[in-house]
Amino acid sequence: AAPPRPVGGDDGEELAYPREARRLIDGAHERLWMAMYVIRVDDGPVGGLLQALADAAARGVDVRVCLDRGSGFDGEPDPKHESPAAWLSAHGVRVVLDEERRTTHAKVLIADGRRILSGSHNWTRSAFMSNRELSWLVEDPRAARRLEAWLGEVPGWHPGGP
Repeated sequence: AAPPRPVGGDDGEELAYPREARRLIDGAHERLWMAMYVIRVDDGPVGGLLQALADAAARGVDVRVCLDRGSGFDGEPDPKHESPAAWLSAHGVRVVLDEERRTTHAKVLIADGRRILSGSHNWTRSAFMSNRELSWLVEDPRAARRLEAWLGEVPGWHPGGP
């Protein structure tokens, strides 16, 4: 296993995260499991990653995405997941929304049960291009299995299961 490698978003590192995420997505053969707090559908780097997920699903990769259903500070449902959930579902990606009263704030992509990209990056243009963000690229099958088991606890994650 390679040592963990930081993937930044500071000056000079813009788009480093979407490049690494795209490499993981395009290289996946079996599964891509992901949890993401915020995805903003756009035609820029986020749109490219969403299309890459759809392309992976089309080539037979088990692609699953957990999105935060959440509620706003006023207690009303937060619609932030509606657009990405609709787009992903329409393009063959299995989308699972977390429980209403629980926040999934994780930002993690697991490829083929061995590579992990996780940190502070949401899938937004600002996270990729202007924020000071930091994520880590890790190759560790044992850690990936633990994260997959964690995702497996989200209700509806496993088709036909709890």
